[in-house]
Amino acid sequence: MQQKSTSNVYFTNEAHQGNFLKCMHQFKCNNREYRSTCYLAAFPEIFKCFSLENQENGPFDWYFEQMQNADSANYEGSIKGNTAPLTSQTNALVHLALNLWNGNKFDLADGLSIWDTDLYKVALQAIDLRRREQELIVQ
Repeated sequence: MQQKSTSNVYFTNEAHQGNFLKCMHQFKCNNREYRSTCYLAAFPEIFKCFSLENQENGPFDWYFEQMQNADSANYEGSIKGNTAPLTSQTNALVHLALNLWNGNKFDLADGLSIWDTDLYKVALQAIDLRRREQELIVQ
């Protein structure tokens, strides 16, 4: 299997790349699902919504927990993360991540209608990471 360095991956800034490396080290799983999901979770405006060390199965444990408990009157929030800082643009990236992770429903047209050029590039890179068989060299 071919390997690809993270230097060939589009990151919006150094924080995005650093967050991605942290996610990949946290989950120690270099398959397509984890790569694409960690890449989107690492986007700084999403990464600030959760505490990486409190995620057990993947970088979106916090979001799944919020979805499961959204209708519960007794739900008081989570130490895992918080959806409040998400904008409509970053929320669409989260839903793309969940789709790439486990096939959760996502309407790509919604994302395309609201993402700016940078977020569009982030979405394309995530899709490319999910599609490729190559492993990333994560140092």
